[in-house]
Amino acid sequence: MTPVTGSAVGAVNDRGLTGGGKPWVITSGTGELDHNGHLHVSVTGLVIPVAPFNGTNPLTQFAAVVSCLTPKQGIVNLLTAPVATGPAGDATIDTTVALPRGCHQPEVFVTSAGGAWFAMSNPEEDGD
Repeated sequence: MTPVTGSAVGAVNDRGLTGGGKPWVITSGTGELDHNGHLHVSVTGLVIPVAPFNGTNPLTQFAAVVSCLTPKQGIVNLLTAPVATGPAGDATIDTTVALPRGCHQPEVFVTSAGGAWFAMSNPEEDGD
């Protein structure tokens, strides 16, 4: 996974999601989504490296957004229920989302409970 940094901080991306208001770093992160909508995301060390946070996560919850491109609806963003996290920025999200018909090129974002993103999946080589 890639954290929000640089010009993505506070900006709306091509999937209609706003980057977190500060740059973030991540020690490790994985996300898997199957064709039935089962989503498993695990992040370790998702924190803000700059003052006043200095390498901690200020939030108590992370959520995920699965973003799909669809032929009829365009971009569809699905926000999961939030899960607990702490100052170390570690969390696991294990849930199922109702994928829209024709979901292509899904991207997974780790977000705030409100949907601002802090880390995103790296696209697959084949694009689907």
